[in-house]
Amino acid sequence: MHKRSLLSAFLTVILIGGLVLASAMLFGIVHAQLSVPEFTLKYIDKSYDVPPTYGIDQYTGEKVITNPGYHVDNRTVEFTIKNQPFTPYTDASGNEISLYYNFRFKGPYGDDWSYYPNTDRSYGLYTGFFPDTSASKSDYTVITVPLHALTSYPEGTKISTGSNVEFQVQAIIGYIEVNHTGMLAGNFYGFTGERSDWSNTQTILIGESQTPTPSPATTPYSGTDLTEQEIIIGVAIVAVVIGAGLGLLIYLIKRK
Repeated sequence: MHKRSLLSAFLTVILIGGLVLASAMLFGIVHAQLSVPEFTLKYIDKSYDVPPTYGIDQYTGEKVITNPGYHVDNRTVEFTIKNQPFTPYTDASGNEISLYYNFRFKGPYGDDWSYYPNTDRSYGLYTGFFPDTSASKSDYTVITVPLHALTSYPEGTKISTGSNVEFQVQAIIGYIEVNHTGMLAGNFYGFTGERSDWSNTQTILIGESQTPTPSPATTPYSGTDLTEQEIIIGVAIVAVVIGAGLGLLIYLIKRK
């Protein structure tokens, strides 16, 4: 076989390999953005009682209750989620694209999931603020969800002490849409973007304080942990290889 033919075949192999490598890297980056989250959770109870206050009835001189006591329900479920590689950016329409987390829960004897927040659809008027479930800039995101928010959001399911609750977590990349109603009652909210699969299920007992494992490692992590520097270097190497190969191939073609 002619030397030029051998060189052309060799360069063709290099070009094909470079294209395959570039495609694999790009797929890895996208896949990393949509990986199933790794997480741990624990139940925290910081509820407390506020005692009543007393005073003196100005007409009888008797001791009376001026303000009745009450109980403050401060039970929460704390999620510690391992962040996956992602850099926020602004899309062509001016939307700020970020990484968020979505949660769903149910009892072990039920089949229907409830969501917090319910980003699968736009729902009715939501008063107050939309729950902030955005990822932090560190290696882990810690999100604390009040138990009373789960018991009233959105279906009003009752979760009492002694209940077992199953949780799953989903990574969502996109932006939160707000449809302003012009009313004081609230607005419509929805989510636009891409989603990962749901994580494996973890169960927690309400009423029993729990300590999480040292690091979230209970659900499979299917992403590729590429740093930004590694991605830039890899893309640069692929570009140089492909560029050099194309240059030599064009040179050989012109010499024929």
